[in-house]
Amino acid sequence: MNNFYTLYPALLFPAIPLMMISFGNRYTSLAALIRKIHDLIVVNHLSKKNAKHYLDQIKILTQRLSLVRASQTLSGISFIMNLLSIFCSYIKEYEIALNLFGFGVVVFVIAIFTFIYEIQLSTRALSKHLEDLKDLA
Repeated sequence: MNNFYTLYPALLFPAIPLMMISFGNRYTSLAALIRKIHDLIVVNHLSKKNAKHYLDQIKILTQRLSLVRASQTLSGISFIMNLLSIFCSYIKEYEIALNLFGFGVVVFVIAIFTFIYEIQLSTRALSKHLEDLKDLA
């Protein structure tokens, strides 16, 4: 049974940083898009009527940014719990290790669900862009 306490946290160990990289890439993309829209509105001094389309996008982007931040934070907490689980199994505190591992898995699952929701918002935002293009065709 002692192998469990070192094996399972070690299996989860590489998955969490990979997901954090994915969340980080989404954050970088969102930040670039927000900066681009900011420049279009502020630098070009768009009227309120012309800026409305962009302001609607900003609302969705703000929500997506919050979701990505939550996913990154939850993944970070999960990673720390996983590391603590490995450390506790190293010092032979198996009950604590098991609890930390379980907590870390639950937090990571929440992070993934948050990420899935953010992807759904992203898809809706892209479909709005496609509608705009269809109107032009």
